[in-house]
Amino acid sequence: MGDYPGAMGASPSLTKSTAARLLGVAPDAAAVEVKRAFRLWATLAHPDQGGSAARFAELCAARDLLLEVTPAPQAPARSRTPQPSHEPAQPRPRPPWRDVLVRPTPLVAALLGFTAIVGVAMILVAGSVAGPLAVAPAGVASALWCVAVSRAILRRADHGHVIVARTAAWTCVTAAQLLTAVLLGLAVIEVLPVLVLPFVVAIALVNPAAGLRRAPGVNVR
Repeated sequence: MGDYPGAMGASPSLTKSTAARLLGVAPDAAAVEVKRAFRLWATLAHPDQGGSAARFAELCAARDLLLEVTPAPQAPARSRTPQPSHEPAQPRPRPPWRDVLVRPTPLVAALLGFTAIVGVAMILVAGSVAGPLAVAPAGVASALWCVAVSRAILRRADHGHVIVARTAAWTCVTAAQLLTAVLLGLAVIEVLPVLVLPFVVAIALVNPAAGLRRAPGVNVR
């Protein structure tokens, strides 16, 4: 076929639409359709079959032009973008106590012991001041002490560790305050809610506005 004019390439004046009409295919026909149509027309227009050499050259040029502009089918590119996971996030396991407890330095331990004694002694204010607010200083002292203890003995702890540590520390110093009051004959049981209120605030501050300013379970140390 290459011996005839136009068999090696498309004529510069031949357009895609004209080439498609010559072969009877769509301008955007696939390569397999173009080749099938060319073979059909070639059997009729080939000079060896009694056809016209000029007509055959036009068919060859049309075939070459359409095959040049017909893109080869390509496999769709595989996206490397990770697909979002719809599985619920698994809660992070709570670290064991041995991983969050630390031994305070001797100086810190001495300061904690001294402030505990001061907190217990402040219950004496209830004996000299009338009214339910007389135990308020002792309540504030015990709440501040439990916060200091949690900060001194915990590292990289979660909210659960902090709440347990503060509750244990507050229970110890408050029990000592109540025992001291009983030994001294002071009536403080009826004003116990005033003694407890500062501790409630100390616990609430472990995770203020949960879910708004920080996610639950985030380390507070």
